[in-house]
Amino acid sequence: MIRLSKQTDYGFMALAHLAVQPTGATCCAREIATAYGIPPALMAKLLQRLARKGLLCAQHGARGGYQMVRPASEITLREVIEAIEGPMALTDCATPGGGDCAQTECCNVARPLRSLQSKIVDLLGRTTVGELVTGNAGVAVEIVR
Repeated sequence: MIRLSKQTDYGFMALAHLAVQPTGATCCAREIATAYGIPPALMAKLLQRLARKGLLCAQHGARGGYQMVRPASEITLREVIEAIEGPMALTDCATPGGGDCAQTECCNVARPLRSLQSKIVDLLGRTTVGELVTGNAGVAVEIVR
């Protein structure tokens, strides 16, 4: 089963929350965590990670918090996943920088799996947080079929 971590799910939720805020508004980690029943410490770590990766900016001070650096329509799901989970790979041999396995010479599925991975990465790179917010993310899936 291909499954994203709960942290990535929370990251999507946080970005979707921030996407619907008025321009220039900030939200603190505790506010977002409370809205979705997520542990505040975990949300704080996720928001810090997203800020380090350049998807959010942090405003310090009493009226501080986080806001999106770019519009939700310009932030891809691939960027979010890779910011939280690291490089995407369906199999160990498809991991960027990953080594060969014992079956490299005789593997009959490596090439098709790399092709599938390429399609998934491409789809995630074309689907935006904005599409999650508007409910249009499923449209891109239809194109892959």
